[in-house]
Amino acid sequence: MEYVPTKSAERNFLQLRKLFPRFVFSRFSSEIRQKTLYVEYEFWTGKDKREAIFFRPYLKIHGLPLDLKNELGKYLDAFLFHIGMIELISYWKATCSPHILIEPAFLSPEQLYWWSKLYWKGLGEFFFQNDIEKTADELMQIECRSQQQFPTVEFPFLEGNILPVGGGKDSFLTLEWLKEQKEKNLCFLLNPVQSQWDTLNYFGYPQNQIVVVERKIDDQLLELNKKGFLNGHTPFSALLAFIGVLLMALHKRKYFITSHESSASQPTIPSKGINHQYSKSYEFEKDFQKYLTDFLCPSFCYFSFLRPLNEIQIARHVSTIPKSVRIFQSCNRNRNSGGWCGHCPKCLFVFLILRPFVPQKELEATFGSDLLENESLFGLLLSLCGEGTHRPFECVGSEEETKAAASLLWYQARKSKKNPPLLIRKLIELYPEFLLTMETLQALYDQTDREHRLPQKFLSILNEKCKIKVLFDD
Repeated sequence: MEYVPTKSAERNFLQLRKLFPRFVFSRFSSEIRQKTLYVEYEFWTGKDKREAIFFRPYLKIHGLPLDLKNELGKYLDAFLFHIGMIELISYWKATCSPHILIEPAFLSPEQLYWWSKLYWKGLGEFFFQNDIEKTADELMQIECRSQQQFPTVEFPFLEGNILPVGGGKDSFLTLEWLKEQKEKNLCFLLNPVQSQWDTLNYFGYPQNQIVVVERKIDDQLLELNKKGFLNGHTPFSALLAFIGVLLMALHKRKYFITSHESSASQPTIPSKGINHQYSKSYEFEKDFQKYLTDFLCPSFCYFSFLRPLNEIQIARHVSTIPKSVRIFQSCNRNRNSGGWCGHCPKCLFVFLILRPFVPQKELEATFGSDLLENESLFGLLLSLCGEGTHRPFECVGSEEETKAAASLLWYQARKSKKNPPLLIRKLIELYPEFLLTMETLQALYDQTDREHRLPQKFLSILNEKCKIKVLFDD
């Protein structure tokens, strides 16, 4: 019996689970060639191995330290195994097999609970978009066959930072504010595109302070997607976190510093608790650090440098960095080709929050047009404000941050006795309740007492850099 997609999402889900009752993480292997670490994973799904579908994705980690071979057997497999546990999720979701079997290592009940939570919450958007309504226990059962349990590892004398650089405004601001620590920073790029290289070139990072990781998705998964197997969003930042931890071990670094803002913790669909950015949330950050401490390496520290800040604050500060708007780029549709598409939620949101602080002509030159004069984007703006069933499934700010940027543009226009941009004028005229007071806006901008996990020395740096106390210059 072969899988035949139907128009019923629930029927497809049940059919796939029947055809592929188990998903197996069967093995992983690694080898070093010159200064590159090659890692291959093997997963399979089906009723038995003879007729199973196999997946063999791989990673290449370039720029290894010269002394790696002497220490390879001491700790490497533990970190590689955990990367496999997060890679697993990209392949499991194709069939949503009810039974997950882990063969390379043993996980304690506490670890299995941690992974079940990550899979459940990290795939919330995927379940929603595929009409999958199951409890976590109904959805999957995870079993380990191996008795080998990796012990925690302690690394003495750690120092320095690993910084993932995505090419967007957030990591750009983190690099700017940590310039004084530049010699201690090792920048991490996964499947890099031009905006990431442009960012590092702007800050003058030499090649020996850049680590490139190549991740290859198995073509078999892409073929299954074409055939109508289940597909959707996965917790990508959790993958970055586990790869980052491997790099911390290889390069003996103390801190893994992300650039996730406070609103990344806010759900995309509040009524269902679904967050597109779950693996960027403060909840995941705390959970991940606890997992490191309890099961991997207590010496490591994982935190977001920008966690105390909101999108308005980040936009205000990044706008003061010369030429920054011409360099960073975070449009997912144009990620590989570069530039901004000008039609997606990410483009509209970034344009909107930068517009109060960046000259109009500079933004137009960067984005190709004035997005706030494009009436066809009004529906998208409404969804960013929370109108409709949910905000866009994208890494965009909260409803309040969207309304705050729109309100700032409204007040700026009134002060200069000009018309607000078309979309802003239409928004406030139709939804006057969206107009926040200037007092509310200033309070939003001044607030830096949000939850965070910044070590004191990094919190001192952040507080020192947050000097701009006005929303826009007179």
